[in-house]
Amino acid sequence: MNRTRFISTFIPDRLLGTPLDKAKIDMTKIPIILSLALLSACGGGGGGSAPTSQATASISASKKVVMQGESTVISWGSSNASSCTASGYWSGNKAISGSQTIALTGYGDQSFTVTCGTASSTVSVQVNTENSEGSCVNPHKADIYESYLGVYEIPVPQNSFSDDHVKAVGFKDYGVEWIYENYKRQGASWVADCSLDQYTKLMYRMTLRRLKEHGVTTALIYNFGYWNDSQAELWQIDHTTKHIDDEVINYIVSEAEKLGIDIHYVWQFLPVDRGNEPLFPFNGYVSVDMPLLKKIMDAHEHHILWEADRLESINVGAISADWSAMWLCWHCGVNNGDHSQVQIDALKDYYMERMGSIIDQIKKRFSGKVHVGEGIQWNDKRVFDKVDGISLPFGNLLLDGEVNSATVDLMQERATAWIEKTYNEWHCLDNQPCWYNSSATIPPVIFNLFSQSHGLFLSKGWVEDGFCTQGTIDDVTYGCVQYEIKTDFSAQAIFTEGLFRAIDTQSFFDTLGTTTSTGYWLSDTLIPDANQYPAGTNTVEGFPNMSQSIRGKPAEKLFKYWYTGEYEPYEPAIKQ
Repeated sequence: MNRTRFISTFIPDRLLGTPLDKAKIDMTKIPIILSLALLSACGGGGGGSAPTSQATASISASKKVVMQGESTVISWGSSNASSCTASGYWSGNKAISGSQTIALTGYGDQSFTVTCGTASSTVSVQVNTENSEGSCVNPHKADIYESYLGVYEIPVPQNSFSDDHVKAVGFKDYGVEWIYENYKRQGASWVADCSLDQYTKLMYRMTLRRLKEHGVTTALIYNFGYWNDSQAELWQIDHTTKHIDDEVINYIVSEAEKLGIDIHYVWQFLPVDRGNEPLFPFNGYVSVDMPLLKKIMDAHEHHILWEADRLESINVGAISADWSAMWLCWHCGVNNGDHSQVQIDALKDYYMERMGSIIDQIKKRFSGKVHVGEGIQWNDKRVFDKVDGISLPFGNLLLDGEVNSATVDLMQERATAWIEKTYNEWHCLDNQPCWYNSSATIPPVIFNLFSQSHGLFLSKGWVEDGFCTQGTIDDVTYGCVQYEIKTDFSAQAIFTEGLFRAIDTQSFFDTLGTTTSTGYWLSDTLIPDANQYPAGTNTVEGFPNMSQSIRGKPAEKLFKYWYTGEYEPYEPAIKQ
């Protein structure tokens, strides 16, 4: 429709073409006429009305995961609404927009809903407690049998360390995921309420908080993985097979940082590939010649530098440059023939040359502390002059005939003698040939109080505690010797207190701190599952009762006093 014809709908034809000043038209009415025309053309005048805008609502939480008692800020907004109403975890009339800080006192998933006009929006906040992560509640108990207390008198701690003492404890060297999958395979009912992610976070968070309560300032993570191919020229770790995967490491580091706990990362050299094929013959130690040693050092260097790069990116505080859990035998030839002294010295020299180079490369990419001592160490300036600390473990301190009459004083005496012996060896004061490349400087020492909770440990040493193994006691062989070892928490306690006293009074080394490697179970469990044989098929959590873990045992309270100066009596729950 052209404009002339459009207007003619409202102006009589007889006036068209007539000069406006001569036409008898009220000019003030033309805007009205035109407006009506436009409204009519758009469908107006037929009973229609302008569309009504819909109401909207939105809501968010500043923190969607909090601990019980912590707060989150709930923010909401709306449009085309005159008021809002809250429901769910909160309630009451609300403005059309705003924010409110709310303390969470419940646990589990809590919903916050805001309704504004006809619109509503909801956000959920997960509230965790010391014993829960979402729907997952800690399924483990710390009950013990009274017999676990043992035969020795539980000692009273004698002293405590200063604030600058590194107060460390190492996690047990297995991942929480492994425990979860074992229980799942066994059909544990609690698994239905716990996802793997929830259980993993809960166990590590509970463990870290407990360590904090006991004065720990550094937690050590022991990790391992499987190599790609035993036949490869360069063995490389298949990162998908790591016992504790990288995302879990990230979580541990972030939770530890919240508590003011540093993380020290240790790599364990597992001598098998992802197909469970051995890299080389291994029976607790590996017999090496020069070609094999070079290949081991190449593999370790490649991997530990990768770890150093990653650990730097997540702000880890310390790394061990050497490896744990695999010992090199210098005198053992690969063909069952012992090496000559010349060959031994050549192997040791090459090892120290490579280890010194590895430390140099770590320091170029990692700003934290660099330590050694997880494997066998001796005084060599290529290593000792470069590291920030060295871990010093103790050997078997008693003879078999001394175990029954063992005391804290005897443990202190033998530990002091061990410290002096090591000092003399490292300073060439033991009447033995001095290593040609010795350093005049010994790095600060972290003393390792590793000990299991059974009397046999005092004279014979460590027994596998993660799964069943065949073993002999009193000339009787057992398919799962772990069930036959008599648990004795007091044996671990007198060992621990004796060593603490020896460390406190020794004047040989500059003491950096103390630790217990792989010495903290990742759950409260102390009584092992009744049937874990054969290993692998029926393994659940292993044997925390006789393990080197101090968790839930008298030794843990000794650590607490030495680390904090706060005395807490040991009061276990006894299972009838």
